Amino acid sequence: QLASYWRWSLSVFGVALFAALAATGAVFMAVHPTDTSGRLWQQIGGYSIALVMVVVGGSLLWAYLTTPDTRRRRWFGGALLLLSVADMWLFSFKMVRLQPMEPDALWLETKAMVGDRVEKVLPWAVPEFSQSFSLSTEVYSIFGYASMQPEDTIALASSVPDPRSSAYDVLGAAYVVSPVPLDQFTEGERPLTLVEQSSNAWIYRRGRVLPVARLVYAAEVIPDAETAVARVHQPDFDPVTTAIVDTAPTCSLGAAPPTPGTAEIVETKAGYWRIQTQSTAPALLLLAENAYPGWHVTVDGTAAEGLKAYTAVRAVCVPAGEHVVEWQFEPTIYWFGGGITLVTLLALFVALIRYRKP
Repeated sequence: QLASYWRWSLSVFGVALFAALAATGAVFMAVHPTDTSGRLWQQIGGYSIALVMVVVGGSLLWAYLTTPDTRRRRWFGGALLLLSVADMWLFSFKMVRLQPMEPDALWLETKAMVGDRVEKVLPWAVPEFSQSFSLSTEVYSIFGYASMQPEDTIALASSVPDPRSSAYDVLGAAYVVSPVPLDQFTEGERPLTLVEQSSNAWIYRRGRVLPVARLVYAAEVIPDAETAVARVHQPDFDPVTTAIVDTAPTCSLGAAPPTPGTAEIVETKAGYWRIQTQSTAPALLLLAENAYPGWHVTVDGTAAEGLKAYTAVRAVCVPAGEHVVEWQFEPTIYWFGGGITLVTLLALFVALIRYRKP
């Protein structure tokens, strides 16, 4: 009885998918030739291959579901697997390069200028794929070190599209690097200052630079992200002395002491930060690093409650005195995914054993 439903469902889905692909290809061909059709016309070959894949895959799947012969079903299943691998390869082989890639000259020159200092760089008008070279050149980019950019950081950074904005202050940006000159931002309040120029990069120092790790003694609690971002840009808000957090901190913050406290980055590596703080009063330690889920923080080896500041960066309360704060990236989702994989492999193993029994 279920076989008949499978056949109808497969038939309807296959026809609909084929029609959708064919219609898309027809639209591309209909706009040829126009000013924009050159790039679109090149996709017709890909859509033709997709149509062939749909027809062949649908036929193999139909045969697999309707053939009573076990041996033939194995052959059809193997053919489906090979077709899936071939389809993924055809889709991705142009995007995946198996040879080493040299970083863009822009990032090499930025690294030579910044050196090993833990100072953040704001890539401006830099192609998205090129931004991934910040990892291989060990440049601290405010957007992180992967091609998938963090949503909260992007929302904060794009709230005011100006490299002089307060959003980049709280994100810890010290330099702005661009493949083109940014003369329009070298005037006004907190202007950019050109510090190095070449044929590949223009590197500017921002007008107001906040340390990557710093202590503040005042905080505003604003749970709503949009309201918090708007508050960052208000004229009466001072990000130098005040943090914005989504939940009330557990420490008792008060007036700043006569002698400001210090936060020194002792060690940083992939998935780990160690910071030493010294203050005569309780404070909020801010680390201008993306507040990804999975970061766990300890103070003197004891687990502490991590906070999110300015909607995007990390924070934690530190008592008065000298303390060592450590952030470790240990996402529980890795263990969850590993558990699912283990259970799946065990289920496949049991199924294989039972299948082989006479």
